[in-house]
Amino acid sequence: MDQSRVVLAGALVAAVAALAVLLLAVGRRWFARYGHGFLLSVVLALAGTGLAIAGVLGVWAYTENRDTLVRQIVTGLVHIADIQQNEIREDLRDAQTQLQFFATRLTDAARRNPAAVRERLRELQAFDPRFLQVSLMDADGRLLVASGVGADLEPLNRVGVAHTLEGKPFVSDVYLSPVFKRWVMYISAPVKDDRGRIVGAVSARFDMQDDLNAFVKVARFGTTGYTAVANGDGRLIAHPDERRLNEDITRYPVVQAALAGRTSEAITVNVQGHEMLMVGRPFQSPATLHPKPWVLLSETTTAEAFAPIRPLRVKFAVAALLAGAACLLVAALVSRSVTRPLHDVLEVVHRIRGGDLTAQTSVAGRDEIGALGVALNEMTQGLRDRDRIKEIFGRYVTTQVSQELLSKEITLGGERRRVTLLFSDIRNFTSMAEAMTPEQIITFLNDYFSEMVDAVFEQHGVLDKFIGDGILAVFGTLDERAAHERRAVRAALRMKALLAKINGERAIVGAAPIAIGIGIHTDDVIVGNIGSRKRLEYTVIGDGVNTCSRVEGLNKEFGTTILITDTTWEQVREDFECRPMPEAPLKGKTKAPRVFEVLSVRATAR
Repeated sequence: MDQSRVVLAGALVAAVAALAVLLLAVGRRWFARYGHGFLLSVVLALAGTGLAIAGVLGVWAYTENRDTLVRQIVTGLVHIADIQQNEIREDLRDAQTQLQFFATRLTDAARRNPAAVRERLRELQAFDPRFLQVSLMDADGRLLVASGVGADLEPLNRVGVAHTLEGKPFVSDVYLSPVFKRWVMYISAPVKDDRGRIVGAVSARFDMQDDLNAFVKVARFGTTGYTAVANGDGRLIAHPDERRLNEDITRYPVVQAALAGRTSEAITVNVQGHEMLMVGRPFQSPATLHPKPWVLLSETTTAEAFAPIRPLRVKFAVAALLAGAACLLVAALVSRSVTRPLHDVLEVVHRIRGGDLTAQTSVAGRDEIGALGVALNEMTQGLRDRDRIKEIFGRYVTTQVSQELLSKEITLGGERRRVTLLFSDIRNFTSMAEAMTPEQIITFLNDYFSEMVDAVFEQHGVLDKFIGDGILAVFGTLDERAAHERRAVRAALRMKALLAKINGERAIVGAAPIAIGIGIHTDDVIVGNIGSRKRLEYTVIGDGVNTCSRVEGLNKEFGTTILITDTTWEQVREDFECRPMPEAPLKGKTKAPRVFEVLSVRATAR
């Protein structure tokens, strides 16, 4: 049924929509705000999927059973319509034969003694009351005698008479007789003599209402089911309730379909307000000329029609709930098997964040969680190796710094000075370190730092510190040379050139190239000895250091290598080709400086 397909499609759409929203919520991690958000996500995802599938299957199974039941009902009604169609044809054929047999012996007598023949016709009516009026005509179509007289007599059907006098039986369409106040049909048959010549015609008004009502009264099923017959105009010509005869029922879709020649069924509310299963089946009208299909309409309440499958709804609902409960149980077990090792990994992460680099996770295996545990252990080992590397390298300073520290008494404190800061960092170093052994990390950083620090020293810069795989250098702290902005930019371009050399060497041995980012910023900072009397560090302090680090981080966003701020650009724009970059916020800064990418040295540079 179309309605069943609509219900099934609606259930499927609803299930898919609900499942899509659920998966979207899981994918967007909407439940991450809760303490057991991961557990909740897994449980809802698995249980929701199971419930959606169980629900759709339940609706599908129920609609399939209902459709099967409806098809059985429709098949039975089609058989009933076939039987009724054949019975009507047989009745009309018998009536015509009976008329012909009776009229053959009365044609000559009708001219001699019409009154006697009329009595014989009335005897025929008494024998078969369905003959409401019987008429006898001569070969010219003139009325010889009729069973009725005066107001009880319907006029001749001239079309039917003409058709009959050509030697062919005739049946009109059913109509409501103004004389008999009943649904009748005009039937006629030719009358022939012994030599087969047409000598007249006999006709009758045949009571179809009585014939059809006898059929519909016995064609009932169940306690509420019944059948009715409508003519080609959609008006009832037979109904168990005779008060509804002549009622227009074309408002029902099944009747409209049957009048168009299609069998259909639908659930419709009838005029009494009851929800009914209606089936409309066309069957052929016996009319001779331009027959319109009649309609066999069958109705029964949906409560009775679907009573055999009503218990299935409860069973399917229970099955869906059981499936949902099973999905919840499986989801809980699966989620716990995932969250336990994740909790172990998280505990190790918290220990590492607290500074305990000896922490190791016991999570193992070849799946994703096992790989995460192995990667975490390797990362911890890498962090320990980086700390050891920092201790081994110590702190590199230029000759000026060494002389400055040796020539003066070491004191705590510093002085404000305008300097140019350079900060560089290796992209994705953590991922690289996870794929390298400690020895490889040390070798790599030794080679890398040696090249980069040389570039800083060439421009008389001071190596302030190593920050992991990053370098902080300062220009303009100890020497009196001018243009520390220009020297910082030259050092950055030199570092970029040396990086190409390093990557060329790595390519020879089949290693992946590395990328760095360099940020340069000119600002006022505090320069001096910072720390305690037992442990000093000659360094710079100020907001400019943070700004320089944030500017370097923008290289990853813009896909650049060297970025400088506007305070540096104002001093070097005549010496270097620079490209302004879009405005971008800096983390922790309410007002971000303008940023420029350094491309190359100008041909006219000083």
